[in-house]
Amino acid sequence: MMKFKIFWDFDEEEKYLNGMAAQGYIFKKYSIFGFYHFEPGKPQNPNYRIDYRTFRDRKEYDNYIALFEDAGWKHVWGTKNSGNQYFLPMSEKAGTDIFSDRISAAARYKTLYSICLAHVACFICYLSVVLLCSGGNLSGIAFLTPDLWERTGKDFWSAFFFELPFALFRVVPLIFLAVVAIFYCYWGTKARKIYKLSINEQNSHE
Repeated sequence: MMKFKIFWDFDEEEKYLNGMAAQGYIFKKYSIFGFYHFEPGKPQNPNYRIDYRTFRDRKEYDNYIALFEDAGWKHVWGTKNSGNQYFLPMSEKAGTDIFSDRISAAARYKTLYSICLAHVACFICYLSVVLLCSGGNLSGIAFLTPDLWERTGKDFWSAFFFELPFALFRVVPLIFLAVVAIFYCYWGTKARKIYKLSINEQNSHE
């Protein structure tokens, strides 16, 4: 079974996965853009915990997984570049949480914010290059037929519909990247807000 969900808060995501397991739907993997994959099973009462990390190479990733396994946590799903890393306790020494304190737990939101910011910055750079190459005219990227917009009647429509599939092929990826950038911008803003709230709560308790 596959379900679509988007979470801005890791704590809420953990509650969701635990709730699904209690209904007999066991989490197997997470696909891009919010698709969770579950397999039917017996109702369980697990203790999912989520970290957010990306890694420079496979060795760093493997060391990360080994560190958690030594501490009694099973890596359920996550890849070197996925960001979200899902864990379940596999022995009593794991305890109840993968984080030693609230500051450590809040750090994952700081990491998420930095990655979102980097993605948005990359898109802005890419868009700037595209605009520079097109002289600031995006229609010049989509339709390359000389003097297309000055044509009239049958001559215009035949040229327009002939080039339309090629124009969509050039423009749709740009629109897709713009939507992704907006998503990352919003996600990063949420992560930054949660991080600040977590730090403020920690400071108020000290």
